[in-house]
Amino acid sequence: MHRLYPLPSEATDAAHAAGPQRVPHADRPWLMLNMVASIDGAAAVDGVSRGLSSEPDKAMFGALRAQADVILVGARTANAERYRPARRSRARIAVVSGSLSVDPDLPLFSPPQGRSTAPLPLVVTTDDADDGAADRLAGRAELVRAGTGSVDLLGSLRHLGRLGTRVVLCEGGPTLNAALLAADLVDEVNLTHAPLTVGAHAPRIAAGPVDGSLATPSRAYALDHVIAHDDVLFVRWTRSRS
Repeated sequence: MHRLYPLPSEATDAAHAAGPQRVPHADRPWLMLNMVASIDGAAAVDGVSRGLSSEPDKAMFGALRAQADVILVGARTANAERYRPARRSRARIAVVSGSLSVDPDLPLFSPPQGRSTAPLPLVVTTDDADDGAADRLAGRAELVRAGTGSVDLLGSLRHLGRLGTRVVLCEGGPTLNAALLAADLVDEVNLTHAPLTVGAHAPRIAAGPVDGSLATPSRAYALDHVIAHDDVLFVRWTRSRS
C-alpha cells in the first residue's frame, strides 16, 4: 500500500492506514462508516458486497474492525451476508432491526465452541417491536429498545455508550447508512473504491425509501487520506464538529 494523500507519498499497511484510536463524544461513541463501492457507485453485486471486495479491502476491513467496540449492521445486510461473530476482533455485533426481521438462525446467534462466555450479540429495535419476534431471539441476543415506530439511532448510540462503547463501526446496508447520515451521526466515512463497474440497478452506499423520508441535508466532510493498493483506492473523510 502507498499513501497518496497527504503528501509525501509513503508506504503503509492496513493497520497503520486504519488510523489512531478514535475519541468518543461526550454523549455518544464515535461512529465510523466502512463501505466498498464500484467505480459507478454500486454497493453490492447480486445483493451482497463480496463481489466488490478484494484482499486489500479485506485487510482494511479487518483493521477497521480492530478499532471498534461495536459493529453496527442493518438486518437486511446481516441476513444477506449471513453475519457471524467477529472472529479476529473483540467487537460485539449489533444488528439494527426495527421490525425484528433479523433471522434468528444466523451464524451470528450461534457462537462457536469455546466462546460460551462471550457476551451475546445485540439487536437494536423499538419499544413496540413484536413480542413474538423478540421471543424467538431470547437467549440468542440482547435486545436494545429505543424509539417507538422506528429505531431512535441517537438513543441507541447513547445506550451503547453507557455500556462502555467508545467506537462504533457501521457496515451498512444502504438504508441504515442513509438514516445515520440523515441524523448527522456519522463522524467518519471509509470508502473502498473497487476497480470495476456493476450497472445502474445496484444500490448505492446510502439509499433511503422512495418516499424521501430519509432526505439528507448536505454535510461537509474533510479529506483525511487517500491510499492506493494496486488498482484499489481507500479514501477516508471525517466530519468537522466545530
